[in-house]
Amino acid sequence: MLQVRIAPLPDGLHQESLEPTADDFGLDPETFSDITVDLNLDVGVDRVLAAYTVRSTARLECDRTLDLYDQEIEGSHAVLFSATAEEADDDVRPLPQDATHIDVADSVRDTLLLAVPLRKVSPAARAAEIPTEFGASSEDGIADDRWEALRALRGDDTD
Repeated sequence: MLQVRIAPLPDGLHQESLEPTADDFGLDPETFSDITVDLNLDVGVDRVLAAYTVRSTARLECDRTLDLYDQEIEGSHAVLFSATAEEADDDVRPLPQDATHIDVADSVRDTLLLAVPLRKVSPAARAAEIPTEFGASSEDGIADDRWEALRALRGDDTD
């Protein structure tokens, strides 16, 4: 849970910086560390707009080398808590009239998970050259002598 107290806040803009742990979101603390949430609250009558930016250091496994590396990730999102909302969805949540707190944990967790890159390539692997030719080259241009057996079946000794 990542609850933010809204009861004492007057109407207007408010800023908070939070430092939750990975456990607050049900995430692996070995994967996500140094989490910070910069939260901007726009409080009005019967509504609270919570816009935030979440940053973290993520321990990722490189797709090329399978080595573990750390990468800074960041994501932003906004959620409206409204007294007129009847059902919750991704961007609008109900706000009871007597609410003293809002819980932004689910939204922040989802934003953090979406900030993890799909293609994870470590800085060391980005600098490494990727081989594009395999096998030994031959005089007739065939780099792989396994093709010779197929050529013999065709009865084609020359190109």
